[in-house]
Amino acid sequence: MQTDIEIYVLSCPTANIIAWLEETFTLISQSSPSNLCTKAVIEVDNHKIEVTILEQAAGKRFTSIWFNSDKTPWEDDITCAKQAFRALNCEVRCNFQGWEEEGNQDPDQWWRINSHGEGPFIWN
Repeated sequence: MQTDIEIYVLSCPTANIIAWLEETFTLISQSSPSNLCTKAVIEVDNHKIEVTILEQAAGKRFTSIWFNSDKTPWEDDITCAKQAFRALNCEVRCNFQGWEEEGNQDPDQWWRINSHGEGPFIWN
């Protein structure tokens, strides 16, 4: 199980991300420490999970969604990315493998899901 989950969404308004979290989980709280950062706490199976939504995390157009917990409902980043793509209908990218199993993995190797399909690619 991964210690946390992080995905990147392309040109997706934070309001849409919050709406997805509200539809999927119990949204306990939400705050905006800065113009580009929104923090939320969600509840999943009686576990509180901190979520950080950071706009312009990778270039101007990508927003990071970071679930800071090993109690998420997803096995890995890719499983989360698939659900986010279905819900948000925008391109989603995530690390190809969990950082823990890095080994010989190319650090630029990512997984991309968009309207054309999904698969590994080099993000640099």
